[in-house]
Amino acid sequence: PKSRFCRGVPDAKIRIFDLGRKKAKVDEFPLCGHMVSDEYEQLSSEALEAARICANKYMVKSCGKDGFHIRVRLHPFHVIRINKMLSCAGADRPTLLCQCWETSRNTS
Repeated sequence: PKSRFCRGVPDAKIRIFDLGRKKAKVDEFPLCGHMVSDEYEQLSSEALEAARICANKYMVKSCGKDGFHIRVRLHPFHVIRINKMLSCAGADRPTLLCQCWETSRNTS
């Protein structure tokens, strides 16, 4: 979330949270599956978007365009911050010392 310590928060990469036939009732589909992580970990919004695209392609290929409904129930709120370092030759000091050290990279 945005605060005085983390001023600029980038938007999440995942935009679409419902896929397939969205207006179908629950009784129309014979199976229900859940994808659950065994460990507590930080999933970035890019990883959620990649999982959504992969699951959508697989389900369209196997069930058809209207044979399923996928809902992504996570929303990336946590901001991952990165400390940019210069590693090229002659980079003795960073050029932007007046700003804060860390900038927000993406959300997870």
